[in-house]
Amino acid sequence: MLMKLKRNHTIPLYQQIIDEIKHLIDRGALKIDQPLPSSRKLAEILGVNRTTVNHAYEELQAQGFLSSRPGSYHKVQKRRKEVDYNPDRKSLISWKGSSTDRARQIHEMFLRYSPEHPPSVTTRKDTINISRLDLDPRLFPMTEFKRCTNSVLCLSGSASLLYGDHKGFFPLRELIAQRLRLHGIAATSEEILITNGAQQAIDLVCRIFIRQNTKVAIETPTYANVLPLLQFVGADIAAIPMTDEGMDLNRLDAVLSKEAVSFVYSIPNFQNPTGITTTHEHRERLLTICLKHKVPIVEDGFEEDMKYYGKVPLPIKSIDEGNIVIYLGTFSKVLFPGLRVGWVTADRDCISRMTALKRFSDLTSSPFNQMIMHEFIRNGYYDRQLKRLHRVFRKRMQLALAKMDEHFPEQTPWTKPAGGYTIWVTLPKRMDEVRLHDHMLRHGVVVSPGSYYFPNKKVSGHFRISISRLNETEISEGIARAGKALHQMVTGG
Repeated sequence: MLMKLKRNHTIPLYQQIIDEIKHLIDRGALKIDQPLPSSRKLAEILGVNRTTVNHAYEELQAQGFLSSRPGSYHKVQKRRKEVDYNPDRKSLISWKGSSTDRARQIHEMFLRYSPEHPPSVTTRKDTINISRLDLDPRLFPMTEFKRCTNSVLCLSGSASLLYGDHKGFFPLRELIAQRLRLHGIAATSEEILITNGAQQAIDLVCRIFIRQNTKVAIETPTYANVLPLLQFVGADIAAIPMTDEGMDLNRLDAVLSKEAVSFVYSIPNFQNPTGITTTHEHRERLLTICLKHKVPIVEDGFEEDMKYYGKVPLPIKSIDEGNIVIYLGTFSKVLFPGLRVGWVTADRDCISRMTALKRFSDLTSSPFNQMIMHEFIRNGYYDRQLKRLHRVFRKRMQLALAKMDEHFPEQTPWTKPAGGYTIWVTLPKRMDEVRLHDHMLRHGVVVSPGSYYFPNKKVSGHFRISISRLNETEISEGIARAGKALHQMVTGG
């Protein structure tokens, strides 16, 4: 074999040998099944270290150019033809036909599911998106985050990158338990499971507690991303209407009296999408009803810390003497959603069962991310960030509501939240929300259509606004545009 190696080249010698042998095979100078010189012999011929040749042979074998058996020479082997990328290439397997009925339904929903529109769907470069419920990245405390990341790497090193405790990083669970006491919830670290955001906690609850021929009672409208999960596990939804005070408890009591219900799902603080916060009396009655029927409550406290208007009642879990409330929390709505650190606290036996399912689905949540979050809270950065967000979003919410008073027609009433990020707008009965959405796009603003927050409802007569990602200038302009679009549709202009 004739090979020319360049001794002072930036390409390593072993890679040059690989490239040369590939070239000889491609032009037919080396035939299929032709043996190559031993690594010792080729090293002598080329004047290189034998290890260099061994490295090249091993790489060529891994790539399918050579084959070998113990005690024999390497031989050239016929390779499978590399497939050129073709976006129109069809699979021999029908993935649709191979999927379960529920998986097909979820996929079909996924293809048309867009309650929070990404910027790519907009028609104008200056379009303002007031549909998305994720935190403004301009508010991320990056300096403190970098400091905590470096601290974890310095103090824990490679240990931070190993598998972790199935329940989650113990010091973080201890800190969460301490913080829950500030909300009146008495919980120990053994009653807390760290999850990949509150979304995974909801998924675990659904998969553990929903049985055939039972229902799940949810307030409607509700958190949009819970509806596909309920559909996937085959839940029969008992839709309990929202009133100005929260879930209609008379309707709930009637349903629980007649139906087998796996659990009741509720967001008592700054409900998504309506922004409604229930009173202490409402929470007590909800708990009393569920205790009477022995039905668990799944309390979604995803925005529990975003209380920036006066006092808000303590969580339902804080008055839960029967230990029937499964309380969900997350850091995603006040810090970094991409870290995916959430938690669930409940009765110890319930947590044990959820931990078992989590272990066999994703083993554990990222210990590294949990350690960073622990360091962030331990150093006081979390409380400092909360104070900052309260100050910022109190001002932004006041501005949003004032601008809606200024620009929205009186025929479109809206909620006035006591915290959080979302505002729920009701349309006149004759107004088509689908046409409204397209109309607003033409005015350079995106809202979240209300139909996504109801089970099996094509038109709801509502839409949601979220201020979580917008600064004051964007809020002012976005609401002014939305108001102009609404006025034109109300007047027929």
